[in-house]
Amino acid sequence: MNIKRLGRVAEGVSRRWFTWLSLVLVLALVVVGCAAPALAPPAEKAPAEKEEAPAGPPEKVTLRFLAIQDDAQLNAWKEILQEFQQIEDGKWSYVDIQFESVPFRELFPKIEASVAAGLPWDLLEADGPDMKHYGFNRVILPLGEYFTEDELKQWFPQSIEEGSFRGELYGPPMMQSCSLMMYNTEMTEAAGISPPQALADSWTMDEALEAWQKTTVDQDGDGVPDQWGLRWGQGTWVGDYEHGIFHRSNGEKGSPTYEGMGEDGVSFVGYLDTPESIEAMQFYQDIHQEYAVTPIEPIPNIFESEQAAFMVTPDNRIGELNRLYGEGEFSWGVTGIPYFVTPVCQTGSWHYGISPNTEHFEEALAYVKFASSDAGARIWYKHVRQLPANVALFNELPEYQEGGRQHIWFEAMNEIGVPRIQTPCYTEYQQMFAEAALNIQQGADPADELSATARRIEGLCAKYAGWNE
Repeated sequence: MNIKRLGRVAEGVSRRWFTWLSLVLVLALVVVGCAAPALAPPAEKAPAEKEEAPAGPPEKVTLRFLAIQDDAQLNAWKEILQEFQQIEDGKWSYVDIQFESVPFRELFPKIEASVAAGLPWDLLEADGPDMKHYGFNRVILPLGEYFTEDELKQWFPQSIEEGSFRGELYGPPMMQSCSLMMYNTEMTEAAGISPPQALADSWTMDEALEAWQKTTVDQDGDGVPDQWGLRWGQGTWVGDYEHGIFHRSNGEKGSPTYEGMGEDGVSFVGYLDTPESIEAMQFYQDIHQEYAVTPIEPIPNIFESEQAAFMVTPDNRIGELNRLYGEGEFSWGVTGIPYFVTPVCQTGSWHYGISPNTEHFEEALAYVKFASSDAGARIWYKHVRQLPANVALFNELPEYQEGGRQHIWFEAMNEIGVPRIQTPCYTEYQQMFAEAALNIQQGADPADELSATARRIEGLCAKYAGWNE
């Protein structure tokens, strides 16, 4: 092939290639042009201002509350809850409470075991002298920062001290307490007995024993009284609150027997087991075994069911009698508490506590603050009828004023009242003392029991050494 022919072939190929390439470009432009409207972003419009939808009601919150078995208290808390749900224009209307109640002697170990296991309790009913134990062991949360100075003034100073640990409030009080001796007036009149009405004239233990013997009646002669002279203490349990009065009252003020414990809060040998303490607990055994004026086997509701003439109890017994019989329908009277050397009533009562395991702290705190306020305390008193810890409420109640039927409880709290031993070891002490008292009641030697118990308590309390330094 000559060069001219080769040039014509190349020219032809180039012309055909250019024509094909031009066609491809045209088609591409057509495709892009057709696709452009679909690919271009739509024109942006100015966003319309959205109106915020009204917030719906909060999700329901159920607080779990661990407490002792007591119908009057549960009824009070339920009414307090109803009022709490209405305050602040219903702010807390979404809050409910689920109660779990256990017998008194089971409460303390269950609180500690539940918190240690991480169970989601929110609210706890804590006995006053146990507050330091719970504070030391971090079983309840400190609440001092959530109460103003004015709020703290709602309560008697004794209640603030009992609910505090190392100067910080861990739980506000539900009420105050002081046990005296109530009696069934029909039974005492039938026995020709007139218990003293003035606190200063209170019976000694020996004088009281005569009254208990006269009111212990075996009507059918079967050897088992149909009417007992005495029930010393509430419920069917034995504990330090009332039964500890026996040994403490057999000491002079300031003596080891009266103090019940060393200043360090961990020493019990030489305090619980003194000769005076042993003598007092021997008398305690005798009223069960020798004189048989009080039953060895506990009888539930023994005073309320009119099976005992006398009962050593706080004034919450009045609320229980009113609940069972109607306001003022049960014939009761009250006299001072019997004693050996020094009249004693042990003070301090229940407090609200918030568990460190709570998942609803805000709601729990709000309920506690309302329940312990004057408004909540009025409801509590209506049901429980026990000496208020709220100063303003106390001043409103005529029954506690001079001449009122319950004035003697307030008088006793101020004149012969002494706090139960203040130590973080109280829970251990309470359990060991209760066991010893039960053994003595059943016939164990008081000297052996108290000596062994004092040593055991010291061993359990050693871990708290230095807590108040």
